[in-house]
Amino acid sequence: MHYTKHTKQEYLYKLKDITSMSVNVDDIRKVVGGYGYDSRKLAEGKRLAEGLERLNSEVAKQSLVKKRMFAEKKRVQNEVHKKYMKFLKLSRIAFSDDVEAQGALLLTGARARTYEKWMTQVSVFVDNLLVNRKYIKTLEGFGVSCKEIEDVKVRLKQLNALSSECVKITGVVRMLNHKVKKDTVVMQHWISSYIKVARIAMEENPKVGKLIKQVIG
Repeated sequence: MHYTKHTKQEYLYKLKDITSMSVNVDDIRKVVGGYGYDSRKLAEGKRLAEGLERLNSEVAKQSLVKKRMFAEKKRVQNEVHKKYMKFLKLSRIAFSDDVEAQGALLLTGARARTYEKWMTQVSVFVDNLLVNRKYIKTLEGFGVSCKEIEDVKVRLKQLNALSSECVKITGVVRMLNHKVKKDTVVMQHWISSYIKVARIAMEENPKVGKLIKQVIG
């Protein structure tokens, strides 16, 4: 039995089945005990299998947290971007003859494609609007209030916080996945050796051979 030949859930189920029955069924325990797999060693295999199952459950849990967090980040970013583009278009009209404002608000050129550069463009736009009352006054003539710009600034702070949390949870999931791979290799080494020994024991003890075969496949 090898983890590369089964789905993750199938592999974990087989591990649990093999290690639990080997520990709990007297006939199997007695037979393999004569080949070096005493209660202590069987308990070790069961412990490894249970640990790997718990670890995989934690990966699934944290991956769901990560998925939800990134979805929330995307939702907030889309909301901010929609408002930003509206204000940007109006600003390009309002300041079409004001070179200074165009530079201060980054009105010219293409919009950034990466998150970091996009965040810079939006932050500069919002911050420079809010520190220049003249710019706000001009935009008010186009239906944009100072309160609306301040609201975008608040959302940007929220987005920055979400972005930081996304970085953290990504690191957590990456670390857990690394541990899963490492522990799976340890588990595989144990189960491979055990199955080989169990097959030998099965051949020499036909009485319990059928039961062992049922467990190890």
